[in-house]
Amino acid sequence: MTRFLCALFLIVAAPACADIFTAPCTKYRVPASLARAIARVESAGNPYAVNVAGRSYQVRSKAEALQIITNARKKGLSHDVGLMQVNSRWLRKYGVNPAVALDPECNVWLGVWILACEIHRHGLNWTAVGAYHSPNPRRRAGYAYTVWRNYVSEVRRDGGQ
Repeated sequence: MTRFLCALFLIVAAPACADIFTAPCTKYRVPASLARAIARVESAGNPYAVNVAGRSYQVRSKAEALQIITNARKKGLSHDVGLMQVNSRWLRKYGVNPAVALDPECNVWLGVWILACEIHRHGLNWTAVGAYHSPNPRRRAGYAYTVWRNYVSEVRRDGGQ
């Protein structure tokens, strides 16, 4: 019986404890539902997702992800890393090691901060969401629409918040 109660507690408590979006979204005043929708679009929730020059890799381990990133860096290719698919330009600019960027919490903090910067530049709107993905206005629009669709389901899941 005790094992059953412990297992039940872990199942019920895990989603509340596992929400790595709350703290960075609160700090940077970004709607958590929006950040989660972006993560779903970017990585489908895979903390080790990597994209190199437009090719997505859904890898299963940090070691495998780091190998792909190392090869991309050697070739000078742009790459996106982790849950929020933080681009290598940001990692280089701020001296973030790819291994750190693959840590789910660190990745979410980085991604939410980048999104907050775009919101500061453009306002809390779909242009800012699109700018998180691309400086190209055409690519922004398509991306923002995809995020919007995921955002709507996130808001419904969160009970309208």
